[in-house]
Amino acid sequence: MAIDTLSGYSRVTAILPRQSTLKVLKEVMDSGAAHAMTTGGRGSIIQENWYQSLLPTLSPEHDMLRFLAPTSDTDHLMEQIALVGNLRHYGGGSIFATPCLDLSCSETFPVWHPGEYTFESVSFDIVFKQDLTAIILVTDRNSADGICRAAIKAGAQGPSITFVRGYGLRDRLGLLRITKSHDKEMITVVVDKYDLDAIFQAMAQAGRVDQPGRGLIYQVPISKGLTNLASVFQARKHSASIQQIIRAIDDLQGNTDWRANQLLIHDPKAEEFAANTQGVTKNLISLNVIARRKDVEMLLQYILGIGVKGASVSNWRLIEGDAAETKGGSRINHEVGCLTMLVPRSKSASLVEQIRDRLEENDYRGSCIFSTEVPVAKTFTKMA
Repeated sequence: MAIDTLSGYSRVTAILPRQSTLKVLKEVMDSGAAHAMTTGGRGSIIQENWYQSLLPTLSPEHDMLRFLAPTSDTDHLMEQIALVGNLRHYGGGSIFATPCLDLSCSETFPVWHPGEYTFESVSFDIVFKQDLTAIILVTDRNSADGICRAAIKAGAQGPSITFVRGYGLRDRLGLLRITKSHDKEMITVVVDKYDLDAIFQAMAQAGRVDQPGRGLIYQVPISKGLTNLASVFQARKHSASIQQIIRAIDDLQGNTDWRANQLLIHDPKAEEFAANTQGVTKNLISLNVIARRKDVEMLLQYILGIGVKGASVSNWRLIEGDAAETKGGSRINHEVGCLTMLVPRSKSASLVEQIRDRLEENDYRGSCIFSTEVPVAKTFTKMA
C-alpha cells in the first residue's frame, strides 16, 4: 500500500449545536466534500448569578466536524457551514482553519482534491477573523467544568469538551499510575490573540498542569475563523449579551486593542505565573495519525515504542463523500481513531517517516498523517 504526500491543505473544524449538524453535513457533502470526520461533545455554559456558581455548569450537546481540505477550498467550505449553520448568530457555533504542515494519505483514504468542491460564494456578509488561536487542554475525566469556568471568567467564549484516552504519561508515574485513568477530557477554546495569555494562564492554573499527571495545555495557530458559542446563561432577557457587545465594539474599532485586562496587568499571581517557565516547551509539532479503529491499538503501541512520550486517542466517525444514505438521510460511516502526539520539531520528520513505513508495511488501510504547529505547550515537565 502506497502513501502519498500532499501539500497545501488545512484542517477545518466546525463546532455546532447538535440540531444543526445533520443539515450542515448534508449541504457540505452534496457540494462535493470528500469526507467529514465527526465526534460528539458538549459545551460549557456558566450561569450569571453569584449563587449559581455553586451549581454545575450547563452542558449542551454539540458535534465537532473536521475536514482535511485543500486550502484553496477552505473559504468556500467555511462560508457554506457558517451560512447553513447560522454561525453569525449568538450561540450558533464556531468554525476555524488550521494550516497543515504536511499531509500523507494512504490510497484508500478519501482525499479531498482541489477543485472538487462546487459551492460558490453567495454572500459577502461573513468576515472571518485572522487573529485567533485555539487553546487545547487535556485533563482527567470529570475535571473539565472548573477549568471551563476559569476560561470563561478570563474572557473565553464557550469551551467545548470531548472525550479522549491518554497514554504514555500514566506509565511513567510509578505507583501513582494506579490512581490515574486513561479516560480524559479535551477542552478546546478559540480566543483572540489579545486574550490569549490571560486565558491560557487561567486554564493552566485551574487545571494544575504543572503538577505530575494533571494534564497538558497547548496552543494551535488559526489562519482564520469565526466563533459564536454561548458561555453565559442569562435568566434575564437583554437586547444583547456581553459577548455580542464586545464583538460589536471590536468590529467598530477594527481591532481588539481597546480592551484592557487589568487583572493580567496588576495581579501579582498572574505575573508570577507568567515568569514560571517550569514545564513550558516551545516550537513543537502536533502529529496526528488517523487509522481504522481496529488498527489503533497496535499503531499506538508502535508509536510509544519508537520514543514518543505520550499520545491521546480520539474516536471519530469518518463519513465518505460517496457513502450511501440511510432512509433517515444520514450517510453511512465507519469508526476511526485519531492519535495525537506533541513532539519536538527536530524529531518530527523522522517520526513521520517511521510511521509512514509502518502504515505501508502493515497495510493500514484508510489511514493518514497530518501535522500542525504548536508554538507553546505546558505540562509538569518539558517535552524536549
